[in-house]
Amino acid sequence: MPSAGAHSIPLDFAAISFLVVDDLPFTRRIVRSMLHGFGSREVYESANGAEALEFTRTAMPNIIITDLAMPICDGLKFIKAIRAPGAATGAIPIIVLSGYLTKSAAVELKRCGAEELLAKPISPKTLYDHISRIMLRSDQGSAPTPFEQNQRRDAAPPKRKASDLVAI
Repeated sequence: MPSAGAHSIPLDFAAISFLVVDDLPFTRRIVRSMLHGFGSREVYESANGAEALEFTRTAMPNIIITDLAMPICDGLKFIKAIRAPGAATGAIPIIVLSGYLTKSAAVELKRCGAEELLAKPISPKTLYDHISRIMLRSDQGSAPTPFEQNQRRDAAPPKRKASDLVAI
């Protein structure tokens, strides 16, 4: 299997919607710019977990990127609400992007359902690699992920022209 870190896996970011949750507009703008640079067309933003929870329940983004330290509803409470038993949002992958990651916080975040943990500041390559990892292990029901769609297209045998055939 190709390595996500080597950028050898072609992801169709245009088919992936994102929700970026952070109380700092500057951070949201940086992450949005990276995602647009990858080719994403649907990048939504929220300034806190309460607002993001409402948006998530109605829009169902493909991936959530959230901070931890936010007013009104912090990242941990937001993740717990997303992962509540029976919640329709329970399968949405979550990336935590925070400047306050400790070992104990990381353990708790993983226990609550965060797929990836990233420390600020973040590089485009690191974000791309983590999103690639999520898409590789994503099994979102019967609908193929953008990664699977690309793999099927790339794995299809090349069409042959009559001039390519050799008579034996």
